[in-house]
Amino acid sequence: MSSAFGEARTVPASKEAKELLRKLVNMGLITEQRDGWRLGAAMGLAAGETHTKGQRGTFQNINSLDPEELFAAVMLGRYPKDEPEDRLRILVDHAEWGIRELWRQQEKGVLNFAALASKRQT
Repeated sequence: MSSAFGEARTVPASKEAKELLRKLVNMGLITEQRDGWRLGAAMGLAAGETHTKGQRGTFQNINSLDPEELFAAVMLGRYPKDEPEDRLRILVDHAEWGIRELWRQQEKGVLNFAALASKRQT
């Protein structure tokens, strides 16, 4: 395991984010909550957006959310001087924003996974 997130073993999520992920799974839009978390984190990172409000509780193990350490590599590249716990907090902030964005797009009827996959950051 990389040192990107230090000794952190669990990733927190807000109650609202957990509920939105549960709804997305129940609707069949994502298979597992961790899939939605990963997509949300990627969307937040790509857009440079974060959501920082609300209390957060334990969500899942970092190894199940980032088994190939892709987020660890991205966060080390983007925030090389930050402390490991700050990198994880920022990544969670990106995921919190992205999960809300997924839900917002679903509610508006504009959620398009193909478009998300092909969208390039400029």
